[in-house]
Amino acid sequence: MKKQSFILKMVAKTAEKSCARQANTSCPTLTYQPKMPEAVKKLRRF
Repeated sequence: MKKQSFILKMVAKTAEKSCARQANTSCPTLTYQPKMPEAVKKLRRF
C-alpha cells in the first residue's frame, strides 16, 4: 500500500508539471490550437 501511494503521488505531480508546461506554450502549428480548460489556464505564469 505504501509503495502504491508513493507511485500515485509521483504520477499526479508529473501530470501537474506537464499541464503547467503546456499552459505556458503555444501550438507549433499555426492553423489549430484547441481551447484550454479553465483549470489549466490557472497554471499560467503570465
